[in-house]
Amino acid sequence: MIRLKCLNDICGYSYEVTQKELEDNSQYYKLCLLCKSKLEIAKESLEEIIEKDLYTRAEEYINIWVAEIGWDNVLDLLARNKTQSCYRIYAEILRKKGFILK
Repeated sequence: MIRLKCLNDICGYSYEVTQKELEDNSQYYKLCLLCKSKLEIAKESLEEIIEKDLYTRAEEYINIWVAEIGWDNVLDLLARNKTQSCYRIYAEILRKKGFILK
């Protein structure tokens, strides 16, 4: 769920919609239902969306790499790139799949 909130401090109206609903009917979610001020995505929802997208894309990359070069080479690739900021995401995904990383 994505939380939308009114930019008008006096109004402060907020509500939640699904991501699919927001994508399909974005024209309906530009203005507040009560005061017609602009709506914005709440910071908490935005952070959640970004984190979910990062994890989804990382998992997709892992699946592509495994299909192309195999598990041994994927683990070696990640070990060589431990200093990269996104390593934490890849390591967490691999731990969930049952791998023990050094």
